[in-house]
Amino acid sequence: MQETVSLSGIPQASVIPDQMTGRNILLATDLSDCSQRALDHALEIASRYESRLCLFHCIDPAPYYLTEPDAAQITRDDARRELEELVSDLRRRGMARNLEINVVVDVGDLSVLIPQLVDDLELALVIVGTHGRTGWKKLVLGSVAEMVVDKVSCPVLCVGPYSDGRRVREFGPQNIVFASEHSARCKLAESYASSLACKYHSRLTAIDVLENRLGRVRARISQFGWYDPDLESADLDSAETIPLQLPTEIGTQSDLILRVADHVAADLIVLAIPETHNFTHRFVSTNSYQVLINAACPVLTVRDR
Repeated sequence: MQETVSLSGIPQASVIPDQMTGRNILLATDLSDCSQRALDHALEIASRYESRLCLFHCIDPAPYYLTEPDAAQITRDDARRELEELVSDLRRRGMARNLEINVVVDVGDLSVLIPQLVDDLELALVIVGTHGRTGWKKLVLGSVAEMVVDKVSCPVLCVGPYSDGRRVREFGPQNIVFASEHSARCKLAESYASSLACKYHSRLTAIDVLENRLGRVRARISQFGWYDPDLESADLDSAETIPLQLPTEIGTQSDLILRVADHVAADLIVLAIPETHNFTHRFVSTNSYQVLINAACPVLTVRDR
């Protein structure tokens, strides 16, 4: 059962600062095609918010324990050279105009290094690509996106294998979906959703999950349109509310979020993550992880704190 009502409690856009303007953004890259998709979004966001962009690559030391002592250092130097060449190529192609881009390559445990970078660089956002692994592949190979979302305190933008960012890179996200559990409302996630909708003149669809038990989900779904040309005076409480026609029986929370995102052709999902939430089950993916790997658009996770 679904109800379409105006979602209260979302802060007014007129008092929400741009949380990323002029701050540091980090892209965690493994130099794969998956990371290339994430890089495209990182460049657009850094340019839009006049932020400094850091390209970070972590080298796992485990494969080098039985090799020559300097093998890991050689790999580190090669990776740094590859990233620096990438930055030079971006500048030659005019894709990094007026952007400050730094390169950081380190050898160590990613779960330790990346939280340190969040603190040391005072990061406003971490961006990471996800390969969409589930089941035994997730067990054996792990999930960098999963670990990053768990370990860092700042918001994380996950760019999945089905994400097509070409239109977003040109126009910005025109349709944003914000999803949260009513019992664990994350005000910080709400502020990001509102700020982004205001920044990009986007339509915002809010999913307020009321109940999730016995395999059925109940939720309030409201849609707000930003039509006021004077965005300084716009706020979600006075925006237009549009009813959505969706099936009344939806099995899981991730099914609901993905169905709504597909229905409104979402360019971005803002997902509120409760403070105590973690992605620990190695075989049965959590609702949040299912959204990360199956969404046809990037997913911004914002942890309550």
